[in-house]
Order: sequence, then structure tokens, then C-alpha cells
Amino acid sequence: MKLVIREYLASLRERGELDAVLPDLLTELGFTVYSRPGRGTRQYGVDVAAVGEGQDGVRRVHLFSVKSGDLDRTEWNTASPQSLRPSLDEILDHYVCSRIPPEYSDLPVAICLTFGGAIKEEVRAEVTGYMTRNSSDRITFEEWNGDRLAEVVLQGILREDLFLGAMRGHLRKSVAMVEQPDVSLEHFGRLLRAVVGAPGKTAADRLSQARLINICVWIMFVWAREADNVEAPFLASERSLLEAWELLKKDVARGGKTAANAGAVINELANLHFSIWDELFEAKILPHAGVRHALSSAVSSPASVDVNLKLFDLIGRLAMRGLWIVWELSPATGPVLLDDDYLTSLPEVLQEANLDKIKLIDRLCHHMMQIVSNNRALLSPVADWQAIDIALAFTLLASRPNAHGAIDEWAEELAKRSIFAFNVHGRYPITSHSYWDLVEHPSEPSEEYRKANTEGSILFPMLALWAAARGKRELLDEIAKFKSEALEHCTFQTWLPSEDSEANLYLGRHNHGAALTGIPVTTGTSDTLYYVLEEARSNTHFDDLSAVRLGHWVLVPMACRSQRLPIPPQLWRELLLAVGTGKPDADDGYNGDDGK
Repeated sequence: MKLVIREYLASLRERGELDAVLPDLLTELGFTVYSRPGRGTRQYGVDVAAVGEGQDGVRRVHLFSVKSGDLDRTEWNTASPQSLRPSLDEILDHYVCSRIPPEYSDLPVAICLTFGGAIKEEVRAEVTGYMTRNSSDRITFEEWNGDRLAEVVLQGILREDLFLGAMRGHLRKSVAMVEQPDVSLEHFGRLLRAVVGAPGKTAADRLSQARLINICVWIMFVWAREADNVEAPFLASERSLLEAWELLKKDVARGGKTAANAGAVINELANLHFSIWDELFEAKILPHAGVRHALSSAVSSPASVDVNLKLFDLIGRLAMRGLWIVWELSPATGPVLLDDDYLTSLPEVLQEANLDKIKLIDRLCHHMMQIVSNNRALLSPVADWQAIDIALAFTLLASRPNAHGAIDEWAEELAKRSIFAFNVHGRYPITSHSYWDLVEHPSEPSEEYRKANTEGSILFPMLALWAAARGKRELLDEIAKFKSEALEHCTFQTWLPSEDSEANLYLGRHNHGAALTGIPVTTGTSDTLYYVLEEARSNTHFDDLSAVRLGHWVLVPMACRSQRLPIPPQLWRELLLAVGTGKPDADDGYNGDDGK
């Protein structure tokens, strides 16, 4: 286990990785961390600052200057301000004199040279000489290399009383099998159950469990990055974030320091998930979004169903990353239209930061449109439940006015191609979740087969819902005609949370929620929109979910994607009315907020 930890630490990058993990390690050792890594503020050479007892039992201020990998001549002392020696000079000249908080000013100081690897022999003498010359009665130097940090990990977060032998085995197996994501994720799932199967009785115990999950995902991610396959840690980080919310949601609700600590760990897991997303999408996928058939070809499977399933899954992942940014700009109740009027209503002090977020949302929407345009499989779903990923994409596109046209074009192609495939006994969307059913579909061109595989649908009513919201009467009527002529046997439905959803949504433990059936799609009306909106208003269970109640609504679509549940229409209460191209028709009989 120490070798696994040692290799993991040596592979961590300096910014956003090693310096992000270190505070949690110190906290588990009993240190009080009073300064964490910051962006945009001058650190005076100190990445992390904490107060605690050293190995000799003396209470000190520990000032950590963090570098990645091995400490060689380049990392030690060059003209770059990122080298370690200039950082140590800043600590001695400025930080020790004026930056230590008054309550700790009388304590001795330990300046900690921190790196995931080891000191190269070529600079060992220079480093030792520097520490000897600058040591004093108050100031000492400590070397926190990879071996020391590995011991810290094993003594702190992975200590024997918390991280039992079975857990170590699951972690080693999940790391060893990262090039086989399904197997790796299976072992990681067992690790999660061993860690949080019995939630801690106190807030401190639950916080330790969440930090343990965080460090395990980090270990898995770093090893997977070295193997150039981050699929397993991507799914593990998504699942871990939902596990952490389930574990800590009561602590978040308590407020005060308890909530702040719980929120900090959830934030760390979210940032780790984003880092893994960047490693997968920014490095490997988005650069090829504008190349025709590039991503389809990259699936490297002779089976067209594999290409289809992978591309829709990719779209869902891309949309979820965008929705996290939308969440940062939206109110606590759900996503809204991020137009100029709304953005000007936000605090002026955040204007520049918000503009950067809008640019990122627009970039992700643009890449999504490129991917759909250049990979035609995304116009022909083979499974009805792929509506989940499409709905996530529509939600992201609906948040920006300049992307609404993409919803119209995509929805029209999805509906027309699916209807055509049904009419000619082609590969139309079916309800089965079985991979082999999808591979063999259609196994026979009979009416009985079609009826058996299209008994219910969440795809067609979802397309009708967005067509009605956008005022696309022709598309809405086409779906209505198809329903009356060919899908009379099919139940148009969606999913709504119920009173048992809070206990089951995030981890998918048991079946829960309620089906909204009989969604009307009729020619010449917008009944679909108003039926769903009325139900969304009257069903209060969505607002009772802890993620919504505590201002983290983005976890609801993330849980739905992970557990393969339809996106609840309450998420679109604001968007469905905001994306309209005009007022409802007079004969719709809709009376605004009072319902039909």
C-alpha cells in the first residue's frame, strides 16, 4: 500500500493537486489549517499553512511550500519564481515577519519543503546547506518528501482503525484494473460500501469518511492518468460526489462550522470530478468535436449500437459539466435563462467572473452542437431511455438564448428519424435496457414485436414538451399524429420524485418516485406543456429534496444521469416558459400561473 501511495504522490501535479490534497491530510493528523491554496492572491511562498504538533511533540506553525515530483536543479533554483528556493526566500523575508496570524505569532516555525518525489542528489548538498544557514532558535526546516507524505497518508486518512485491510484490498484492485474500467469500478464500489456503509455517528467521523473517499478517488485518478485511461475514475468521482452528499447532507443543513467543513469536502470532490472531466474531454474529446465522424470512429467498435450508446453517453457527460457552471449562476431553485437581463441583475462585483463562466457555457454549447452535427448517430437514438442524456443537453442549451435554435433542429431530426425507423421496422428507440436486446434490435419485423418494445416512452413526450415550449407547432403535430396512428398502445410518461426519493435518489438504492402517465400530445394544442407544468407546480417533492432545499439542485440531474432516471420536469419550470418564441395560442385554454 505504501508503494501505491508513494507512486500516487509522485505523480501529483503542483497546482490544484498536491496542494489541494495536503490540507485534508494535515487535518486528519490533528493540524489546524488556517491558510489554503489561493488563486489571484499573493501567497509569499506559502501554499498551505497549519498549526500542529511535529514529530517531536512541539506545537509549531508549519509553512508548506509545495512542488510536484522530484526536486531537481530546475525545481530548486532558477530564474523562475516557481522554483523552490525563491519561494523559501519569500517565506523568510516576508511571511514569517508579517503574515503569521497574531494568535500564532509566539510559536516556533517549521518551513516545510514539500514535494511528492525525492531530492535529487545533484541538489542535495545545496538544499542541506540552505536549510542549515537559515535555521535559528525559532525557525527550523523540514523535508516532506514522497516517503514522508506517504506515511502521513497512512497515519492519517488511511490509518488502520479507519482504513481496514479489506478496504486496502479494494483500493489496490481498483487501481490495478484502471485499464479495465468496469472491473475497476466494481472494486471501487465495494470500497465505497466498506467506507460509508455505516455512516459515522458524529459530524467529525462523517467528515473523515468523506475525506477518505476523496483521497481514494485521487489515487485512482492519478494512476489512471498514467495509464492514459481515466474512464474508471470519471465514473468513480461522479459516484463519490453523490455518496458524499448522501453522507454529509444533514451536516450541510446544520449550518455554521459543521456545514462549512462538509461543504468544503463536497467542493473538493466536485473540483476533482471537474479535473478528471478536463483530462478526458478537454484533452481527448473536444479538440475533435468539429471533425466529421471523428468521435464516432474513435469508439472503435464494429457494432453500430456501441457507437450510438457511447455518443449519447458522451453528450450527457458534456451537458452535466455545463450544468455545473449554469448552477453557479442560477438561483437555488433551478436553472434559468441566462440572458443579458438576468446577468445584469447579478452583483456587479462578480461581473468579470460571471462573464468568464458565460463564455465557458457558450463554448460547451458550441462543442455540443458540433458533436451532434458531425456524428449522425446522435440523430437516431436506439433506446428510449437515451432521452435522459438528450434532456440534459436540452437543459444546457436552453440556458443560453443563442443556443435555442439548436434545440429546435435537433428535436426535429430526433423525432423524424425515430418515426421513420418505426414505420419501416428499422432501429427505432425501444424500452429495453439490455445490451443484447439493443444489439439484436429489431429481431423481427412484426407488429407484435413493435408493440412489446414500445409499451412506454419518455422520449416522445419529452420532445413534444420542448416543441410546445418553443412554439414548434409543426413538430408537435407530427408527434401527435404519430401517437394517434402508431402508438395508441404506448404510455407517454415521465418521472417525478416522491416522498421516498430523498432516501434513494443519490445512491439508487431502491425504486422510488412516481410516474406521470398519460401525457397528452394532441394536434393543434399545447396541452403537453401545460399538463406537465401544472403537475410540476402541484408536486412539491422536488423542492423537498435536500439538494434543492440546500441550494445544490445540480446534484439532482447528476443523480438522474447516474441512476438512469428521467429528468424531473420541475427542473424546467423556469426554462420551459422562458424559451418560448411567442405567447400560447388562444385556444389552448391556459390561464398562466393558475393552470388550465
